[in-house]
Amino acid sequence: MRRVSQSAGWILGIIGITCLTISLLDVLPRRVVTAAPTAADARQLSAIFREISHQALPSIVAIETRGKAAAMSGLDPDDEDNPLNDLFRQNPQFREFFRERPKQKDSPRSRGMGSGFVIDEAGVILTNSHVVRGADEVKVRTHDGHDYVVSEIKMDENSDIAVLRIKDAKGLKALRFGDSDTAEIGDWVLAVGNPYDVGMTVTAGIISAKSRGLNIARREDFLQTDAAINPGNSGGPLLNLNGEVIGINTAISSRSGGSEGIGFAIPVNMVKWISQQLVTHGKVRRAYLGIGIKPLTSDLAKSFHLEGVEGAAIVKVTKDSPAAAAKLQEEDVILELNGQKVSTTQSLQLIVERLEIGKACKALIVRDGKRMEVPITVKEMPEGFLAGSDRPNLNGRSGRGQKQQPKEESFNQLGLQVKELTPEIAKELGFDDPPSGVVVTRVDPNSHAFEAGIPVGAVIEKVDGKRVGSLKEFDDALKAASLKDGIRLLISTPSGKDSVIVKGDAK
Repeated sequence: MRRVSQSAGWILGIIGITCLTISLLDVLPRRVVTAAPTAADARQLSAIFREISHQALPSIVAIETRGKAAAMSGLDPDDEDNPLNDLFRQNPQFREFFRERPKQKDSPRSRGMGSGFVIDEAGVILTNSHVVRGADEVKVRTHDGHDYVVSEIKMDENSDIAVLRIKDAKGLKALRFGDSDTAEIGDWVLAVGNPYDVGMTVTAGIISAKSRGLNIARREDFLQTDAAINPGNSGGPLLNLNGEVIGINTAISSRSGGSEGIGFAIPVNMVKWISQQLVTHGKVRRAYLGIGIKPLTSDLAKSFHLEGVEGAAIVKVTKDSPAAAAKLQEEDVILELNGQKVSTTQSLQLIVERLEIGKACKALIVRDGKRMEVPITVKEMPEGFLAGSDRPNLNGRSGRGQKQQPKEESFNQLGLQVKELTPEIAKELGFDDPPSGVVVTRVDPNSHAFEAGIPVGAVIEKVDGKRVGSLKEFDDALKAASLKDGIRLLISTPSGKDSVIVKGDAK
């Protein structure tokens, strides 16, 4: 009996474990097993690449530019302004020596190369403006080997886009535009162009990143790709797997000068708008607000009582601008404009410039921690308006001829010594339109202010959003602020304004 009862216990135990295992299998998430890629998959992708290349190559052109010959500097012994005249007077034989030398000829004409692609079979071609900038003559060679002299060039230097026109060209085939907004990181792309003038070349890669800024153009929102891009590829198309243009290949990041897997293309949605403006108006008519902006960091966002870093902080409002008319203020944060979300400073620039000129829209902003809507009517950007000036540009400069003042008192908790700004000091610093505030006269090199990059000669206009027009107001504002949490300063130099966070342990 004992043996039977033991066996029965084992049997019951096994049954219990089996039931528990089955229950766990029902509860645990089931792993989806996908088949490994096969040679057939690779051949299918290869076939797609082959078809795209076959369809696109007839639309790509090679661009050759010629510049004017530069006169080489020579020494004219009979020139009255010749720096060697004193020598010639004392030693006439030297003058005869230089007269007998053969005259130097002009240097050869400069030559450049690039790529482009047809967008209209009537002879309209897109490329980068840097490919044709400064050229005395521009030629394009089409896929069938015919050369054409470009009859018209329209450029937008702010975005590095140019529209070319050739006449009497036959058999041109235009590429289709895609939608760069729908391109995602990891998508396959093909780059087509004429690298090193070796002939039309196709390379493959993926979208590595979006919305890159390189500070090589005033309007940037680059797609990054690891498809090989080399000198000569500039102006060629970046294609998706539908054979549509999603970008213009523009730049590379390279230590060797050749492709290292970091290439950049202007997104086609920007290209479409700008090229249409160039074809219609001969120039790009941009709307503008007239503000200086900077991106949000986590500390800066926290000082504005924001949870995330999406948005653009205003650091300057230009006089007589649409922003001034709308009563926007420095240190407002723009979250939305015309119903579109502002995620970065770049996105705000792109939204603004495409707004309908003269039409009112609404901006959602944060001011002093409160959200509010502000109506704004944008205007056309004035001729000569520096489009890139809407970003802070202090570069550590401290004004013309400004030197650290002799030590007058101990440094404050930020590591600064300041004094009230007078008209005489403002003039010495180089301010054309003096701000109101206190001027930095010394910066402790071991301080948090030094780490934050506050230069001598900077004028502090606000502390945590509070105007400080006197030393007392500045000191009172500092007493109410927390260095541990971070103190936000609005500072100004003749070269620009910026909102800076000074943060650290109080000494």
